[in-house]
Amino acid sequence: MALAPEHVNPESIRTAYPSAWPQYPYNEAPPTPEQSEVRYSIYSELARRLRVRDGVELAYDVFRPFAPGEKFPALLSWSPYTRQLQGTLAPLGQNEAGLTEFWVPRGYAQVIADVRGSNDSSGAWDNFGPEEQLDLAEMIEFIAGQPWCNGKVGMVGCSYFGMSQLLAAEHQPVGLAAIFPYDAATDLYRDAYYHGGIYSAWGRFWFTSLMFLNHTGGRVADLSGFNNHFSRILSREDPFDCAYYQERSSGPSLHRVEVPTYFGCDWKFFGLHLRGSFMGWEGVPETTPKKMLIGPESRPRRPFGVYHGEALRWYDHHLKGMDSGVWEGAPINLYIQGEDTWRGESEWPLARTDWRKLYLSGDSLTENAGPAGERGYTVIPGTRATWRGEPKLVFRTEPFSSPTEITGPMALYLTAVSDQDDTDWFVFVRDESPDGSQRLLTRGMLRASHRELDPGKSEPWRPWHPHTSAEPVTPGEEIGYVIEIIPTCNLFKEGHRLKVEISSCDPDTDLIYTHEPLPRVVTNTIRTGQGGSYLLTPFIPR
Repeated sequence: MALAPEHVNPESIRTAYPSAWPQYPYNEAPPTPEQSEVRYSIYSELARRLRVRDGVELAYDVFRPFAPGEKFPALLSWSPYTRQLQGTLAPLGQNEAGLTEFWVPRGYAQVIADVRGSNDSSGAWDNFGPEEQLDLAEMIEFIAGQPWCNGKVGMVGCSYFGMSQLLAAEHQPVGLAAIFPYDAATDLYRDAYYHGGIYSAWGRFWFTSLMFLNHTGGRVADLSGFNNHFSRILSREDPFDCAYYQERSSGPSLHRVEVPTYFGCDWKFFGLHLRGSFMGWEGVPETTPKKMLIGPESRPRRPFGVYHGEALRWYDHHLKGMDSGVWEGAPINLYIQGEDTWRGESEWPLARTDWRKLYLSGDSLTENAGPAGERGYTVIPGTRATWRGEPKLVFRTEPFSSPTEITGPMALYLTAVSDQDDTDWFVFVRDESPDGSQRLLTRGMLRASHRELDPGKSEPWRPWHPHTSAEPVTPGEEIGYVIEIIPTCNLFKEGHRLKVEISSCDPDTDLIYTHEPLPRVVTNTIRTGQGGSYLLTPFIPR
């Protein structure tokens, strides 16, 4: 099952042996003393309905092994993405429930449900809200009590399906025994709608997808939930972090997660989900059994079929009591980009990190700050240049003389002057090869008026901005900013450089994850050299 990317066949995903890569977060298929084997055919019970506490009826489908009289653990997949889509090969971003064809033949029941107010479920959609979370807990307890269930329930699926897993675990429903939240953002404000306080176009893209799946089908009886939440987000009704986002995010209550939890994501998903894996790892108590994998970009992304081999080892152990070997080795497994290999680790950030300050000096990134100086630019909104993310300032290290690893979170400590009372800062981190080609590794951003820090939650390598109010910038005044850079992992080969770009506009190269900077002409000047700006960088000894 550990297929190389060149062997992936998108048409062979929905099988007991999916052609999706990777399946394990290891360089070789791991030793597995005991494993559920393929032995059952699939029995389907479609269009079932569960009436919950307020009379809302939730539509769901059950796929379970055809074995009358036997009991099996169950896996719940929960979203507003229409349960019928989840059994197809459609390469849509919402085809994320996981593979029934993989799980059921191995002795698991899979339940795929429409959340309230979506597809065939009644009520009004709640956008991860309190009512939806109570529905989720009720559904889990209902499943655990079914005559075909052994009383143990897990969950499967990524993104919305993964985020729901953490929310379910925080409610501690009877029967929930373990979760595998892949691509699970933990903070709707910081991870999804407002990055660094800057509105993300992701909301428009996501709501458009939900509209096509739910509005246009004519099956949703009550569209008020979608209409209300669409209007609230798209009108920027809540530009600051508030109860609306927090009660719909797992982050504030991660301390309530007690069931074994296996986090996962890939390094390319820094636009939405990657940060959530690390915040989840940090927020779940040390007493909770937990693991984490951060891998390469999956092939293909959808339908979601990656890491089913590892999830099987996880659930075989926690839902069936089998000796799957899933706890052998390190609790964290990282894919080292640039080297294309997996490595086990025991903590995050890595304890052996050599934190270095790389100063912005001239056009260089260097540990030698050099003389004080400055560099600046003027942004004129609406021009072709701004659509390309220009003007921008570029800083590079010298070519590395030997392979050099940078793994971990980063923070840009920026000292700057603006001639307006607010501006936006965009930071892009790249691996630049000797021939000039480059790979985008990660990014960070911050609206200047959102620069306030919470010292109790901040770390030198990860600032925490409350985003609860705006503090205008005094034009002409030198201001210090600490900008969070989403973690990355990369081995820079000999001759390659670390490249950092700083601008006040977002290049329109990814329509899903682009942003809306302030529409104003602004001149920004960055202090460089001694006493100026620097990038706190996590070098890893090798």
